[in-house]
Parts: sequence; C-alpha cells; structure tokens
Amino acid sequence: MSDRLHEIIGQIGVLHNTLIENGKINNSNEVFEVLEDYNIDVQEHYLNLLLQYYFQKNDITNLQEVLLVGAKFDMRFEDVKEAFLNIVSDEDNVIEFMQENVVFIKDNNIANNLEAMYEYYENNPSLRKILDKSVELIKKNRYVCAFCYKNPEARYSKFFLNEDLLESLKRDLPYLLN
Repeated sequence: MSDRLHEIIGQIGVLHNTLIENGKINNSNEVFEVLEDYNIDVQEHYLNLLLQYYFQKNDITNLQEVLLVGAKFDMRFEDVKEAFLNIVSDEDNVIEFMQENVVFIKDNNIANNLEAMYEYYENNPSLRKILDKSVELIKKNRYVCAFCYKNPEARYSKFFLNEDLLESLKRDLPYLLN
C-alpha cells in the first residue's frame, strides 16, 4: 500500500469521526462543503465511504444526494443487514430504493446477517408490516435462496427461502445448490 493511500485513509478516518461528532454527517450538503477543503482523491474515497454509511443508516435522503455526485460502493450483505436493522418507520428505505443491487448482490458471508435480520423481524412485531417489503426483496436474491436451501437447519432458512426462486434455480442454475 502506498504512503499516499495510508495518508488518505488516515484523513478519511479523522474526517468521518469529526463529522459524526459535530453532527454535520446528518446533512450531506454540509459534508460536501467540508469536503471542498480536501484534495480530490480524499473527496472521492470519502464520498464512496459516505454512501455506504448512509446506506447502512437507512438515510435515503442523504444517500440520494451522494449518489447524485457519482459515488458508488460495493454492497455487501453486511450493509443490507445494517440498513434492515435501521428500518423503524414506514418511510421509504434504502433497501427498496436500491432493490436491484440487493437482489443481485453476491456475498458468501450471509449466515450471521440473515440471523440478525430474522431476529430483528421476530423481535419487532409492530414493524413486521413495514419490514415485509424488504424481506421480499432479500428473498429474491438467488444466493440467499441457495444458502437457505443448503442450510435447512438454520432457524431463519424457512423464513428467507423463496420456493418459486428455488424451483427456478433447480432448473436453470443447479450448480448453485450443490
């Protein structure tokens, strides 16, 4: 890793903690103003981290603003779990907003994330109706389906298993089920 990359990572860490401490992180426009004082490489790296942060916090308003400036991140199932655990109202949520990414995400580290989402769903009966849309999107992910099929003993497997998708996978992509 180059010295410059170490420097960027250090600057981003300090910047991020400062924005959290002073509350400016809650307004992407304020973050953009602060970023003007940094080199372009720090800006680009931080905007991608910021996009992931807003996704995990289920902050759709700020997420949309950061997307508009061209930021992107490689979504992991951990990010989906964090966003899911931050759904607390019937307002639009980032999982539904970025549904295509959620449906097509490929990640091998999903067991603990599915477990946490299942527990959140089970432990929050008042939120179930709100969470159902996101659950249905997650169930459309073929890797989630294959994982649940291969791990029927997990208490969340039946919950996240999509029977229609499973039949399609058996027919069209049977190697995923091995």
